[in-house]
Amino acid sequence: MTIITRRFFLAGASAVIGASLVRPGSAVAAAPADIRIGTVFPVRTGASFIHASVNDFIGTAGRIGVQLADTQLGTRAEEAGSSLHVLLANAPTVEAAVRAGERLVEVEKVHALVGGVGEGQAEALAEIAARAKIPFFNVGETSDAFRRDASSPYLFHIEASDAMYLDALAQLAVQQGHKRWLVVSDNSDRGVALSQRAELAAQKAGCTIVETVELPAASPVYFAEIEDMAAVDADVIVVLINYQDFFTLTVQMEEEGITTPILTFPHTITQTRDFVAASRGRLSVLSPKRHVALWETTRTEFGADDFNLQVQARFSEPADPTAWASFHAIKIILEAAIAAGSTDADAMVAYLEDPQTTFDVLKGPGVSFRPWDHQLRQPLAVVDVRNDVVWREREIATRVAAAADGGTLPEGAPGDDAMQWLDTLGDGPED
Repeated sequence: MTIITRRFFLAGASAVIGASLVRPGSAVAAAPADIRIGTVFPVRTGASFIHASVNDFIGTAGRIGVQLADTQLGTRAEEAGSSLHVLLANAPTVEAAVRAGERLVEVEKVHALVGGVGEGQAEALAEIAARAKIPFFNVGETSDAFRRDASSPYLFHIEASDAMYLDALAQLAVQQGHKRWLVVSDNSDRGVALSQRAELAAQKAGCTIVETVELPAASPVYFAEIEDMAAVDADVIVVLINYQDFFTLTVQMEEEGITTPILTFPHTITQTRDFVAASRGRLSVLSPKRHVALWETTRTEFGADDFNLQVQARFSEPADPTAWASFHAIKIILEAAIAAGSTDADAMVAYLEDPQTTFDVLKGPGVSFRPWDHQLRQPLAVVDVRNDVVWREREIATRVAAAADGGTLPEGAPGDDAMQWLDTLGDGPED
């Protein structure tokens, strides 16, 4: 296990934030005196390992990223002549998120909001931000419908979209030689949308969907549908159902003797180390060996190792994807305010939308917001599950070692046009 000293921690902190907060060579306006950012997450309360809901795992990771950003980027803001204030609110439900968002806007006078973890919270906070005419950075909602329907000029997405994840999943399938798919979705609106978008992902990757099986959502028994699945000749089963039904389905699949490998849609909760451990423990045959994720806590390139080790040193937790997303949402807001010389929302949006604006988010070159949907174009991680590591929930070393960095997607190299390369993941403006 790596021993992380205080000197190493402080040196790493400087490395992560050492990159300029504005574009090299750009004119820098006088920084705003005060930058106030409100954050809204569902977080666990009580004992360290007691969780009130499944979203607390994701929300706690988001809070970790925010707290790290507050201490590290606060110093950087002071060096630029600003004062950074990051305000934290706990919202276990949509109603609580609305109350928190309205209080942060009306009472605390924040200049931007960050959140979106938990069903319906991103939509609620986006509406509040749109009315207040301040930016909202979504770090937890993947839905393509949300990106299409919530057409606010102040809405930006750090979390990857459904389309991006499906395209990455298709590329991962090709890497493993899985070109004939059996797609399993549920009959919810979200499940139908994922199934339809999977057709385009398969087409882009040169794969074929030989059969689609639609399941009733939230059913306790799937044996009839599993019998239909067993009759299909496919290289891989692409599972797109709601994460809440994942184990109900896959445990029954194992009981019925299904051995065809599966690839699972990376819902935000399924990207956490805790979910990976649960899958390893409950599924002896079908637990996926490789996953797609927004971020991987063992990643080392582009300064990722410094960020990951800082999270481990300060919080004794692996850097789950939402920790990375919330940290960089704060960083990007701070950068936009300093570059614009103002916390005026339109000035910040102009900077964020500028085709010349790119961001250092520890993922390499070309990371920027697409002008048509304000989605952050970025590489996605491949995560290799390590079944040989014994899981001990309270030991940070084994929590980290339960999976490992398996590279990134898109495939290939960015070449001279990193934006075009990154746009191979996700929908274009015509979609």
